[in-house]
Amino acid sequence: MQANSMFIFDLDGTLDLTDRQLSVEIHRMAKMGVSFVTATGRTNSYVKETCKKYDIIPPRFIIADNGGTIYDNLNQEYVKRTTLQADTRTRILEEYIRLGGIKTDIRYTDGDYVYASETAEVRKYYEKEKSIQHKGADELVEAIFNSESDITKVTLAGNKKLMKDIIKFINENDIKCWTDIGTTAFPQKSRKNYRLDITDGQSSKGEAVEFLTQYTGIKDFTCIGNGPNDFSMFRYALDSGMPIIVVKNSEEGKITKESELIIEKVEEYARSIGREDKVTVAAFPINRYIRKMEESKTAKQRRKSFVEGLRANATSKVDGVPKGMQTRLRRKQYKDGRG
Repeated sequence: MQANSMFIFDLDGTLDLTDRQLSVEIHRMAKMGVSFVTATGRTNSYVKETCKKYDIIPPRFIIADNGGTIYDNLNQEYVKRTTLQADTRTRILEEYIRLGGIKTDIRYTDGDYVYASETAEVRKYYEKEKSIQHKGADELVEAIFNSESDITKVTLAGNKKLMKDIIKFINENDIKCWTDIGTTAFPQKSRKNYRLDITDGQSSKGEAVEFLTQYTGIKDFTCIGNGPNDFSMFRYALDSGMPIIVVKNSEEGKITKESELIIEKVEEYARSIGREDKVTVAAFPINRYIRKMEESKTAKQRRKSFVEGLRANATSKVDGVPKGMQTRLRRKQYKDGRG
């Protein structure tokens, strides 16, 4: 069936890709003309490998590296792949090292694979993922400096102050790139690190969703996510009059601070443009809500078709008389003794 709408899902903290029942829901979506699309800060290979591991129907399109790449699974090709300029990544990385950043806390991707240091703690962090290529720390840094390296995203890790200082450096020097900051367990959870994703200035989830709507011609879509890096696609959806679902995350029964902030930010923006009715807040994981979304969408379409049918029936004519008036006319004839 030709797709006429898209559900665009963030992954971490939003959708549980280990839920094998998910394939049933994806199949139902496809039968109703809804494309399953993912939008993540992870790599394209990670999404494909995870879907394969848990027997999940792969997404029709994969937006990866926070919008740096868009992969068409049907035709097995990239339809968008934006690289981070060598001068940009060199300047940022030099400042990171100057401020005390640790080389083994650096990672980068080329859209397909993550390249990280070959230390024991890094290997342990990635032990369950296949889409990892390990290098020596100096070799890793040299690859980022190399102008011929095809890099879609660089990720730095360190304490919160260091990450904030890097963002300040980027802003003060008017460096054209897109950044996303958040907590991370890399390379060890005990270090309580923050991570900073850096992509090309034209690469964000919002930019990618906009590109995808133009590429496919599908203007009916729903964006679902849970974090700061989802705000750009939330904003694009709201600006387009499309619905969004913000997934709230909880720890020990209480909503996390990050969830509180993104929900507040989204609702404030929606109010500012008069689109509060387009925002829904749901609990993680979103899987159990997919069926409800499908049924709601189907019911809405059925109601629309039913009303259109009534209107068509009422306006069509038999012997010059609208069908909608036939019953009333017969009743009148009966009363007059002519029926």
